[in-house]
Amino acid sequence: MRRRPESSSTAPDTSAKKSSGTSKTDEEAKLNHGIQIRTARRSGFTWLTLFAVIVYSSWAVYQYQYENLPVPLTAEQAGKRGFSEVAAMKHVKALTELGPHTIGSDAIELALQYVLAELENIKKTAHWEVDVEVDLFHVNVGATRLDSGMFVDRTIIYSDLDHIVLRMLPKYAPEARENAILVSSHIDTVFSTEGAGDCSSCVSVMLELARGISQWAHGFKNAVIFLFNTGEEEGLSGAHSFITQHPWSTTIRMAIDLEAMGIGGKSAIFQAGPHPLAVETFASVAKYPSGNIIFQDIFSSGVINSATDFQVYREVAGLSGLDFVYADHGAVYHTKTSGRLAREALSRCKLREQD
Repeated sequence: MRRRPESSSTAPDTSAKKSSGTSKTDEEAKLNHGIQIRTARRSGFTWLTLFAVIVYSSWAVYQYQYENLPVPLTAEQAGKRGFSEVAAMKHVKALTELGPHTIGSDAIELALQYVLAELENIKKTAHWEVDVEVDLFHVNVGATRLDSGMFVDRTIIYSDLDHIVLRMLPKYAPEARENAILVSSHIDTVFSTEGAGDCSSCVSVMLELARGISQWAHGFKNAVIFLFNTGEEEGLSGAHSFITQHPWSTTIRMAIDLEAMGIGGKSAIFQAGPHPLAVETFASVAKYPSGNIIFQDIFSSGVINSATDFQVYREVAGLSGLDFVYADHGAVYHTKTSGRLAREALSRCKLREQD
């Protein structure tokens, strides 16, 4: 049977279908193109939001870690056993008024006399169940040679150094005498500044801390030794001479060093160990704990050409412990400007005291 040819009327339908399919394809392409554009815009907004969240979070962490400082207390507010920032700042003012106190200067002798007088007062007012011993320790001669840091492979000879050592322990716990915790800082400064930051502030903290501890050390299981050394700015000679020559050094089981690389900010751990006990204990009991492992990594790498007494306690004495530092306004560290900024801080502290 002959097949009847399709009617020509169906041709327009086919072309209509083709045109319809083409138009649908164009519409889908336009739609897809629009979707792609909107997706790209949304993705950019997401990245911007994420960046803003990261920046804000970093700022919030910094504010909490380094700007969230406790309110300074007067001596009356702190009480006998508390720590008064206002009282500590008075010590800073007294020491900085002496001017730069370098090794061998008249000012260093005056600074030693000031610290010694304050410690004698602490001894007189200590709790009756707390034994307080004050020792003015003179070093005739010695030499340091360290294995790392800025003084590696250098032999530094020192002589005629004077240190003040304070030991506190419970009167009725004689075993505490042989298990002591060392708290250390240095009185001497560089020639260019009065040393408000490095390290009269550290010495002042130790004086106020010793005053408070003298009222409740009868409950301690360990003795506490406060070392006010001289010679740190001359190759860590003060710490080395104490560790190698003072008879109390053999009783020390842990060392805590206070340092400054600026004139303000929050005092934070920047070196610790090698045993983790000290840093774990600090983290569990400190009211305002602060520290950063990056500090220790950078300092240990040798990028920063500096050293602290903690190196002596760790390398020479084999002790574990903590090294604290604050570093705000580091640009004026060891300059005359640091004294001016410190005096401004003292003025603000005085206003708080008057309030």
